[in-house]
Amino acid sequence: MKAMLAVRGNLAANPRFWPERKDEDGHVLQARWTAVVIETRRVRGADGEWRDDPDGGIPVTVTAYGARAMTLDRCDMHCGDPVVAVGEQAATEAYATRGGEPAARMCLTALAVCYDTIMMRRHAEHVAQRSTPLERRDGADGSARGTEGADAS
Repeated sequence: MKAMLAVRGNLAANPRFWPERKDEDGHVLQARWTAVVIETRRVRGADGEWRDDPDGGIPVTVTAYGARAMTLDRCDMHCGDPVVAVGEQAATEAYATRGGEPAARMCLTALAVCYDTIMMRRHAEHVAQRSTPLERRDGADGSARGTEGADAS
């Protein structure tokens, strides 16, 4: 029995897709979709504030087969998109880092992969807030700043 796992993070690169095809012996090879999701963990610092883990994100290879792979290919996901993947742990994959150091990452056989709409919404709100002129932002008129604009008499 395998446990169901969920991975929440951003796509490290554009996903890759291989359509269904026949090999030289005539066997049908299922369609395959694969992507690496970087799961960023939050840790509480000594000061009590939450921060991204200083060790960096945890890469997880997510793979879907058959009809799921064909559906995911039509979703047009791209590098940086926030996603949630649910599935079964398949294996551990060895690879070399950019610095040539050996490393490993978990592999997940996906039962479902979807956009993380919560993170997409937060990002859109953050962009909208940053594009709003300072004088139109909440509290920019001094009304929410306390007594710094009050007379000192």
